[in-house]
Amino acid sequence: MKNYQKKSVFLILFGVFLNIYISYGQTNNDVYIYNWFDKSVGKNNLDINNGTPHTNPYRTLNDSHLYLIDKYELGKITYEGQNYYEVNLKYDIYRDLLVLNPYGESENTGINLIQNKVESFSILDKNFVKIDKKNNTVPEFTTGYYEETKIGPDFTFYIKHHKDMQKTASENGLYYTFKENNTFFIDFKNQIYAIKGKSDILKLFPEQKKQINGFYLMNRELRKSDLNQFMKNLMKYTYNSLSTAIK
Repeated sequence: MKNYQKKSVFLILFGVFLNIYISYGQTNNDVYIYNWFDKSVGKNNLDINNGTPHTNPYRTLNDSHLYLIDKYELGKITYEGQNYYEVNLKYDIYRDLLVLNPYGESENTGINLIQNKVESFSILDKNFVKIDKKNNTVPEFTTGYYEETKIGPDFTFYIKHHKDMQKTASENGLYYTFKENNTFFIDFKNQIYAIKGKSDILKLFPEQKKQINGFYLMNRELRKSDLNQFMKNLMKYTYNSLSTAIK
C-alpha cells in the first residue's frame, strides 16, 4: 500500500483525534497531523525519500556556491499530491534541482527529488511552483521551478532563480565561481511576458509610465542591493496603481 493510501486510512481512523486539536486552527492543525502521521509510519519510509543521490562536483572560490543558500532549511513540499511539513530542503539553482536531506541523516546526504513529482515547495519565506510547459511566444519560460508571487487575481510575478558558472584554472586545478543571474516573468490576464528591463514594463503598462519612473528613482538603492525584492515591490506598486486608475 502506498503511503498516500496509508495516510487516508490513518486520517479516517483518527477522526476523533483530529477534532481534539481543532483549537489549533486549520493550518496549524494540518501541520501537526501530517507531522504526527509521518512520525507514525516512519519518515524514512515515506514516498518522498525517492530520487538520485545529490552530488556537488564543483570546487568553488570565495564562498561561491550553486545553491539558493548553501545549507538545508526547514520547508514545506507538495510531492505527488501529498503535503510534507518541516522537511530539510536545499535548492540547487544552477542545475534546477530540489534537494532533500532525509530525516535523521547527515547533511552530507542529499536526494535530488524527481522534478515531475514536485508540485510546489516553500523555503526561506519564498513560495516555488513547478511549471511544466514551454511557451512558444516566450521561449525562456520553460519547464522548471519558479518563485511565485501572486500580485492580484489576474497578475502573477515569477522569478526564475539561476546562477551562471565561470571557470578559473590554477596550478592546483580547476575552480568555479557561480554568479546569480535571475530572469523575471509576468503572467498578466493569462498571457506570459518576459521582463528584461524597465522598457518591457513600460511597454506593458504605458499608462503607468510616470509612476514606474518615479518608483525607479525612489528605490535605486534597493535595486542595487536586492533586485529580486525591488522587482516584487515594483510589481505590487504597479498593480495597485492600475487598480486605483480603474476606480
